[in-house]
Amino acid sequence: MSELHLQDKFLIPFFRTELGYQEVKANTVTSSLIIEEDLQTFISTAELNQKPYEILLKKYNNNAEKLLAELIELIQERIASSRNMALFINANKSVTLKNIKLHLFYTDDSVIHDSSLFEQNIFSVIQELPYKYRYKNKQIFSFRPDICLFVNGIYLGYSELKSNFTNQTARKNGRGKVIKDYFDAVKVYYETFEKNSYLSEKEKDYYRKDLLKIFEKAIHITTTDIAETYVIRTIDHFFEEVITTCREGKYDREDYQKKVLKVFKPYPL
Repeated sequence: MSELHLQDKFLIPFFRTELGYQEVKANTVTSSLIIEEDLQTFISTAELNQKPYEILLKKYNNNAEKLLAELIELIQERIASSRNMALFINANKSVTLKNIKLHLFYTDDSVIHDSSLFEQNIFSVIQELPYKYRYKNKQIFSFRPDICLFVNGIYLGYSELKSNFTNQTARKNGRGKVIKDYFDAVKVYYETFEKNSYLSEKEKDYYRKDLLKIFEKAIHITTTDIAETYVIRTIDHFFEEVITTCREGKYDREDYQKKVLKVFKPYPL
């Protein structure tokens, strides 16, 4: 079974029919890892958001684009200051804009609404999302996760798929691919930003969080084949080790890879 067959014939239909995800096109995702259409739909039509959104829209003189842009800016600030998306969502189920509260996510534990609110969340899955990072009008890093997951337009994490048909497994090749991609991204950060003497420490920190967000902000990164799935939730714990390796000019992934493999555990844990 090829990766595309596993993806198209098994995983994507499972996400759609069993988990209630909708499949959307990769070109709907912005560079900030947000599906603006999903976010706009949720803040304007979800049950507890409708009236607050109408009031808030009037404060923006019915300029829905400006409202959405400022909301996204607020979300980005909150994500940047959060360790990962799990902590972000837990602390930001709702946000306040111009003194009006908007919900970003409905939980499944409402005493009044039971599960009816949770079912209004918009879960989306995207195949082959091209993650490209540009600096000074030049692309400095890119890779293409096989499957990315979003809720109400907000990024959750990604999965790397491997095919037994080509004698590749999640355990060996999938985990190795995730480890390599993160290493390569940190290397790009080091060469482009950390070594840049014209940047302040604050600017370097910003670019680190922004470039590595698809890895470090993910609730979890998974890799799966037809038989097994492996999960890692703490890949950012290895940033210092990778950056130290880069500073020493070694660019050797071997020791780093061995340590990551120890925490890249099979699911269920």
